[in-house]
Amino acid sequence: MRPISNVVDATNYAMLELGNPMHAYDADRIGEGLYIRFARPGETLTTLDGVARTLSPEDLLITVKKGSQTHPAGLAGIMGGAEEEIREGTTAVALEVAHFDPVTVRRSAKRHGLRTEASYRFERGADPEGLPRAAARFLELLQAWGGEEVEVAAEWRDLNHLQPKAPIPFRPAYTSRLVGLDYPEEEQLSILHRLGCRTEAQEAGLYRVYPPSHRVDLNIEEDLVEEVARVVGYEKIPVRLPSFFPHPDNLGVDGPYEANERLKAVMAGLGFQEVINYAWTSPEECERLRAPLPTVYMQNPQTPERTALRTMLYPGLLKNLQTALAQGEEGPFLLFELGRVFQSTETPRLAALLLGEVVVGRWQRGLEGEFFALKGLLETAAQSLGGRVRVEKEVFPHLHPGISGAVYWNDERVGQIGALHPAIAEGLELPPRVFLFELDLPLPKGETTFRDIPRHPASLRDLAVVVPEAIPYAEVEGLIRAHGGPYLEKLEVFDVYRGKPLAAGQKSLAFHLAFRHPERTLTDPETDGFMQRIFTSLEEKGYTIRR
Repeated sequence: MRPISNVVDATNYAMLELGNPMHAYDADRIGEGLYIRFARPGETLTTLDGVARTLSPEDLLITVKKGSQTHPAGLAGIMGGAEEEIREGTTAVALEVAHFDPVTVRRSAKRHGLRTEASYRFERGADPEGLPRAAARFLELLQAWGGEEVEVAAEWRDLNHLQPKAPIPFRPAYTSRLVGLDYPEEEQLSILHRLGCRTEAQEAGLYRVYPPSHRVDLNIEEDLVEEVARVVGYEKIPVRLPSFFPHPDNLGVDGPYEANERLKAVMAGLGFQEVINYAWTSPEECERLRAPLPTVYMQNPQTPERTALRTMLYPGLLKNLQTALAQGEEGPFLLFELGRVFQSTETPRLAALLLGEVVVGRWQRGLEGEFFALKGLLETAAQSLGGRVRVEKEVFPHLHPGISGAVYWNDERVGQIGALHPAIAEGLELPPRVFLFELDLPLPKGETTFRDIPRHPASLRDLAVVVPEAIPYAEVEGLIRAHGGPYLEKLEVFDVYRGKPLAAGQKSLAFHLAFRHPERTLTDPETDGFMQRIFTSLEEKGYTIRR
């Protein structure tokens, strides 16, 4: 809490010390005095934060009487009005210390979007009998800070409308039966006395308990039972497995949680590290990182950087990478996050980031190596989860226009993958080879298949095909798989080449192919026949086979 003046600081200090909120008014501006009532329809009040608020008849007000009318001077238990606030020229102070209904305060605070230190304490229960002590502490502080010139008026107005709190019936035998541990009656009464409670014996085994005023959480017999168990020690309560029969409506409710935990385990098994970021962002950050603009904003943001709910996960991963690099961490970096984004709807997502060479020695240095490494990791994750992944070329605002694509999981479009756009990387002072994917959850389910470990060796072949630069990898891959026959077990790209002796606008894609028969070893003539069909299909499309 920031310091304001000796008067306001004294009210805040006493509140923090004793837990009773209070408010100081300029006594020269409250007319004939302070009154309390509910708001009238159409009334307005400018609060201390400078906001003009339209009041509801359910709002409880502190008002000042001027003539025959009373005018709003503050939202009771929440915030005072700007007109009657303490100023530099204030010479007389009127102090209001009150206890307000927690429900009324919470409803008004929520209605006006206000969360203050006072409302926080009233909502959770302040000591209703601690008001004179809090007022005396304020006066003590004000005299200590203000010096000899501070005079205290002799007039106090104590308007106590609180009803005495009813005693709580308490049975020591019920405590032992409810908790399942034998507590001696004398020990239970001793604990209650040490907590400040007063007890009266009614009859054998029955007492009336009067809790101290500051223990607003003690209202029923079970509250007293909990206090006894807490003081003696929860660790002494015997552990017993209760009988539990879930309602049919609750069967399977933990499915989404278990799916997320499985997904986290798969990502961690592939070498990724999980991060958890705040769900807040700002329009400026979204615009800078080319993410969709926010649709859900916070009414009372704590900082300018956290004013709205995020619309993508990747900005948080980029900030994690910035922090790691600034601290001198060395790559490679593999990060992922499971979280929610808020666009037109609230959607759970999985996002991942890669920077550095994670598959050593398989690729020449360049963008394609890391891209296909991230794509391969995603394919491996899909295989572990019973899914199939394919990528089709598509441009996204935050990704490199030449290295990006839409991700399809079990033939359903779920997200995007690619290299971070160079303009964003330059603006964040990040290395140029940052790769991302982001997928909507839950992922489409597929059938998990099981098969024996192969008993026969695979027949391996390599293939290099020259295609126009504009032809995406997915198109060539689909053509090879369509004509590779039923025994094509594995297909992976291991090199992309551009340059001499290839013509301008051409690129060479190099593949590893593995063929395997489940019952026997394939012969070379059989494998060569499969390869010939692939050659023919590629040449019919106008592509060139590098032999």
